[in-house]
Amino acid sequence: MEQNEEVLEIQTYLAVPYEQKGKVSESVGKLSNGRNAVGYDPDKNLWYAKAGALLSKVEPWLPNPNLFTQPTHQDPTLEFAAVLDSAGLVLNELPIFDGKVHRVKTMDDKSGQKSGAYAAYGDGNPNAWYQDHRNHPETQHWHASYQQTDPLAKLHIKAQQANQRNLREITESKRYQHYAHRCDQAFQLMPPAKSDQPYLKRKGVQAFPDVCQDKKGRLVVPLMDEHHRIHSLQRINGNGFKSLKKGAQKSGNFFVVGVKPITNGEPILYAEGYSTAASIAEATGRSVVMTVDAGNMPKVAAKLKQQYPENQHLFLADDDRKNKVNKGLDKAREAAEITNGHWLSPRFISDQIDYGMTDFNDLHVSSGAKVVNKQIEEFIERCWPELKHVKSEQLIPELNSIENLSLNLSIPLDNNQQTEPSNQPPLKNNEASLPIQNSNAENDVSGLTSTEASSTNAGTPTKASQPKSVFPNHLTQNYFALKNKYYFNSRPQTLAFIDKGNKLQTRMTQTKVVSDLIAIATSRRWTEIKLTGCKEFKREAWYHAKLQGMNVKNYRPDERDMQRLAQH
Repeated sequence: MEQNEEVLEIQTYLAVPYEQKGKVSESVGKLSNGRNAVGYDPDKNLWYAKAGALLSKVEPWLPNPNLFTQPTHQDPTLEFAAVLDSAGLVLNELPIFDGKVHRVKTMDDKSGQKSGAYAAYGDGNPNAWYQDHRNHPETQHWHASYQQTDPLAKLHIKAQQANQRNLREITESKRYQHYAHRCDQAFQLMPPAKSDQPYLKRKGVQAFPDVCQDKKGRLVVPLMDEHHRIHSLQRINGNGFKSLKKGAQKSGNFFVVGVKPITNGEPILYAEGYSTAASIAEATGRSVVMTVDAGNMPKVAAKLKQQYPENQHLFLADDDRKNKVNKGLDKAREAAEITNGHWLSPRFISDQIDYGMTDFNDLHVSSGAKVVNKQIEEFIERCWPELKHVKSEQLIPELNSIENLSLNLSIPLDNNQQTEPSNQPPLKNNEASLPIQNSNAENDVSGLTSTEASSTNAGTPTKASQPKSVFPNHLTQNYFALKNKYYFNSRPQTLAFIDKGNKLQTRMTQTKVVSDLIAIATSRRWTEIKLTGCKEFKREAWYHAKLQGMNVKNYRPDERDMQRLAQH
């Protein structure tokens, strides 16, 4: 191969007639690693050249529909515009065939609302999708009405469309990675949401761990994947207007509302929005997967079904009975079918229905947490009788810990000689009277441990004097202390972690808590740590520890971890 000879950078589909399938493989030959340079995709029924194949050898089969005369047909732009108009989408200009998603008004929208969306593609046979999110449970698909009759022309169009889709997916993936990194950076700088945040007050719910607040006072909810990586941020202002980070990926991502991670042995609960999920979490004591909207619920469910194959799944649906299509119930049913689970919508009395109540937050505000608890827990007992006597608070997550291994000798701390932080935030005046829960949490929490030891002249190990415990000042806005236990300022009944000086323990796996524990470890100059506990906790602790230059034991990062670290 000539040194300057051009090669394909990505996999490229080819227009190979059936009678030439043997010729293309022989002509294109092999890659530099000795493997065949072409392959066959049975799903698309197309041949393709692999990345690294010589362009000069592939060129005879590269698709080019422009070689063929197109039949007379209606202008696809005008045709698609008429379709959108008949579907109730309002455009101020002709649709744009650029492959991007465009949000538009619908006939049912009020001022400032855009419930419609479309994306149109001009490559090959022009095609598009569109959706009125109020009235269409699924995206609606369209393609130009004309049909090409020449079989070879059809093959060229098909291959070109496949290449365009492949290129869009690659471009989209890079864009998603870019915005995921930006969202993660922005989120790490945000303080936890305050209890008096306007939206929380209006909805009557609390701010659970990892829910933050931006400079404009908007509630900020991170959307994560099943590996706890942030992909997007949802912002909610005081009057309930919600917005997602433009360009970031929502589909398939979610947020777990609650103080405990998803665990084996109890159903996984799902809800659409934050306030609904928070009402359910407060009423039942169970964590709830927030899917943002109904359309995303089946996609999240499919992911978590694969991640937790032994768990049961319960979808707590919004009852969108006022809409032409009850998308809340339809998508909950679809998600239940995917997971072999169940769905449930809130039961209202006639006055509540007349008032327009639709979800479990409405039920929570109007009837109280006990009613929400009763409807959900009784349904769970009917669906899964074996869980009747298993309450969520009895299901203790796996113990997580981080231990300092800066010195070779390691002696565990004596529980009777725990070191209390000497630089604790000042106690509030009313802390002594708070009804604190989980007072015996040392038995079921995860933690970070630092141990130091020294030897006597006789060689007998003895416990070294405990180093002064340092607590970073910037964290005092997030937590307050009762002895060696730290609680969230925004949720004084919720234990965040326990500080034993050389050991930090927590039951949580949320990014914010884990990064704060690593910040504490950094301030105490820990250089080498050992992780124990659940994989989610160790993954997050490893990532934040490596950002601080620490050596980490007892966690083997995978390729995704290394990519995440490299992208920081």
